[in-house]
Amino acid sequence: MLLFALLFAAALGRASASPESAARVQDTVRPNVVVIQTDDQSFQSLRSTFRDSNDRTLRTMPKTLDLLAAKGIEFTNYYASHPVCAPSRATLLSGQYAHTSGFRKNSGPTGGWEGWQNLPIMNENLAVALQRSGYRTAHVGKFTNNYHGVTMDTVDPTVPPGWDRWYTPAYGNTLYYYGTRLNVDGQAQGPYGTNGYDMLGAGTDPPECSAAGLLQTVEGVACNHSTDMFSREAVRLIQESSTQPFYIQVDYNTPHGDHRSPIGPQPLSRHYDSALKAKMPRPRGYNEADNSDKPSFIRDIPPMTRQEKIGIETRWQKETEALRGVDDGVGAIIQALRNAGKLSNTYVFYVSDNGMFYGEHRMSSAKFLPYEASAHVPFLVRGPGIKPGSRSSELVANIDIAPTVLGLTGSRLSQGFDGRSLKPFWKNPAKRTLRPIVLESYVGPDEGPVVEAGTSAPAPPRNYTAIRVGRYKYIEYANGERDLYDLKTDPGELRSRIYAPAWRRVTTRLARDLAERRNCRGRLCRAAVTRLPLPPGERRPGK
Repeated sequence: MLLFALLFAAALGRASASPESAARVQDTVRPNVVVIQTDDQSFQSLRSTFRDSNDRTLRTMPKTLDLLAAKGIEFTNYYASHPVCAPSRATLLSGQYAHTSGFRKNSGPTGGWEGWQNLPIMNENLAVALQRSGYRTAHVGKFTNNYHGVTMDTVDPTVPPGWDRWYTPAYGNTLYYYGTRLNVDGQAQGPYGTNGYDMLGAGTDPPECSAAGLLQTVEGVACNHSTDMFSREAVRLIQESSTQPFYIQVDYNTPHGDHRSPIGPQPLSRHYDSALKAKMPRPRGYNEADNSDKPSFIRDIPPMTRQEKIGIETRWQKETEALRGVDDGVGAIIQALRNAGKLSNTYVFYVSDNGMFYGEHRMSSAKFLPYEASAHVPFLVRGPGIKPGSRSSELVANIDIAPTVLGLTGSRLSQGFDGRSLKPFWKNPAKRTLRPIVLESYVGPDEGPVVEAGTSAPAPPRNYTAIRVGRYKYIEYANGERDLYDLKTDPGELRSRIYAPAWRRVTTRLARDLAERRNCRGRLCRAAVTRLPLPPGERRPGK
């Protein structure tokens, strides 16, 4: 680690000015960008609370809320266009829908590490564009599914184009929070700790691994939890940066479940069992009593068992505890930017790759599907020109992050993108458009019979295309079934209107809009639709 730190510092040099004067200089140059991405974090978890052992009510992510949301803007209607890990992450870096980039799955020729190497995204993405325009780029943490192959035993030296610093773990098909093997700039390192850890027993970090240690080395103490490792590396990169603008992407594993799933992720030792008294807020549609309006593969899911409900509660508690570690990392990254005099000229994005089910519509885990639990996730941005404490309800998605960063940095992607810059919406948070979001999934089999769900544990994998626009969500499944929701009056998606005769006008219109955009590219994806019909019985103001 010391060798890489010295090389990084030697290549860039340290700014000799004080933090205050450095900040003034930075105001006249291109901004830095930090993207923080979590894995499987639900929308409701960002503002969740829990009771600790002393019966105090605490926020799960106070630093994230105070340093990002309160100091920047929250986009309250942000969607993962393909709500599953690898395709969502590819969309963030390409600015393209899965149907445009061809990156459609978690593994195989069109997904994961194999797909990354097979498709144009390998050589033309946000990191490549930024590096080409003079940015120093760094990737820290999880990259894509099956990076290095299906096991953790070997580390492929391949570093994808576009990255100056590469600090990325080999996870294979199994996620662990200890025992991480890393590819550091093409060199194998680790494992750090052992993947034989057992809850708060052998193999976990000692109590000395505190949040304060993220900003300075704790001499003689091995802190090997991957969340802290990624936070420390991000802080180190900021501390050793110079006047050259940088792009740092930090991809936490958290709160994705580890090898003990469905119990949940392994929290940091300092937070372990801190949320034992946490009670998961019951989301709308929890163990839905009447799912007769849903597609057949959801109607076939039985009510959740008592054991499934207990499993969801346990997972929520462990995810709450694990997210506290990410919150520590956010705090350390912001403090490092402040100490380096770079905070005033840095945009910090915070986002999740997809959400998770917590009993909605009788589904106790997984994602994939176009429902709010899976596709609607947190998104915060802090940076120059953003009014603190702003909120926008404009419909935005992961296709918009790359175009936004490109616009802020003066960089270009030669292959184009499907999204648009979000800068107009933080300059005027009240601005609204009717640009639709396409939701899509290719997680089901490309051919042959679909395995029907016999349990409520996972969300059944299904292929679909959907459109989210205005107040509506309209879905077409590959098997011919359809769904329609009015999220203004039914945010929990408890009543599909697809078969209601009075809603035929709305259905027909949305089906036409989806047909025009299901394979959209570039400008067509960014175009707004015309004024939408109102639900039956509603009238426009003044009429």
